[in-house]
Amino acid sequence: MLRVVQVLIVDDSAIVRLRLAELLESVEHVAVAGQAGGVAQAIAAMRDLRPDLVILDIQMPDGDGIAVLAAAKLLEPAPAVMMLTNYVDDYQRLRCEAAGADFFLDKSKQFEHIPGILRGLMEHGVPQDG
Repeated sequence: MLRVVQVLIVDDSAIVRLRLAELLESVEHVAVAGQAGGVAQAIAAMRDLRPDLVILDIQMPDGDGIAVLAAAKLLEPAPAVMMLTNYVDDYQRLRCEAAGADFFLDKSKQFEHIPGILRGLMEHGVPQDG
């Protein structure tokens, strides 16, 4: 039986965070564990909440989202990280991949792909009880 996948949403835009939370409500066995609007808040939330997945923007008001990605990959167990950004050039994609991003999505064109990606992760047995 699948357990509920806990997701942390990290974006400096409250509107984007709200839209993501609403989108995730449509996915069975997925819950928003928390939200953060900046780097420091995101790192603290990851340590406290231990999410299964972090949906993360690159551009943050108090630093670079890739610093959050690097911090996420140091956690044990490390959450999956989905970069969701408007900065989709090859340079940013390579930086994210090098830091361990599991997914890299264009915020303006691939937002609606998130539920399908989550369903795919769950189908492949990512979070299961027992």
